Amino acid sequence: MTTPRQRRHWRRERFLPYLLLAPALVLLVGMIYPFGLGLYYSFTSYWLQYPNRFRFVWLDNYVDLMGEPLFVRALEFTLGFTLVAVVIQVGLGLAVALFLHGRVPGRSALRALLLLPLMLPPVITALMWKIMMASTNAGILNYMLSFIGVDPVNWFGSTQGAVVSVLIIDTWGNLPFVALILLGGLQALPTEPYEAARVDGAGAVAMLRYVTLPLLSPFIVLTVLFRTMDSLRIFDVIYATTQGGPNDATTNLQIMAYQYSFQWYQMGKGMAQAIVLLLLVVLVSYLLMRLWNRAAESTT
Repeated sequence: MTTPRQRRHWRRERFLPYLLLAPALVLLVGMIYPFGLGLYYSFTSYWLQYPNRFRFVWLDNYVDLMGEPLFVRALEFTLGFTLVAVVIQVGLGLAVALFLHGRVPGRSALRALLLLPLMLPPVITALMWKIMMASTNAGILNYMLSFIGVDPVNWFGSTQGAVVSVLIIDTWGNLPFVALILLGGLQALPTEPYEAARVDGAGAVAMLRYVTLPLLSPFIVLTVLFRTMDSLRIFDVIYATTQGGPNDATTNLQIMAYQYSFQWYQMGKGMAQAIVLLLLVVLVSYLLMRLWNRAAESTT
């Protein structure tokens, strides 16, 4: 027969998991409500100027988006920018991680300096680079280029320059994140395969190709997953520098959803774009998660 003390202990043990999960459940409910509200508005002709005058249009907002040239360009830029940004950032991040993993002088200080870009908010980073990328020699980048005879670059005034500028800023701000994840992965790799490779006479390049990269593949895929999700929905850097211009050259789905919702007051269409972007992020994340599971299983 159980005592009252044992029963109280049993009740605490029974409800403790639910109590620990309560903050996460509250956060989940808080996320479901705005999502449901946005989904609801995406099926309506809701305008911010006339909040009481809207009607259900069902899938008309989504159909209109598919035939809108600006949406097609924004989708192309979103996918293209994500692909280029992830390839560049993961490639450079891997190179930095391999460098810092080696025996280099001042390795600890370099690792500490690597954290500096992560300490700045993305908007501050974007504004800082915008000042340095001024189109005249007042910008430090053009001033430095003038020493080698290069004419001032119109970083944000041309379509190609704006895209390259946003890519540079995003890479500078997120490269440390990629490098730190991959550096942690390198430090967690087992030493036995390297010892066996050295006994077989493998060189540095062979060990990198046949030992390091296969063992590091789960960390690489995880990094690609994180950076892909962030790049698909990048907003702050673009809005703080180009606001989608010039000529909509840097307008992605996130910027376009903001423009429709809060600049043109067409909340219904803006929410439809946000839902399309969410579905795109979920789909790409699902595919990358499956790839990550396969990479993790292949290394165990």
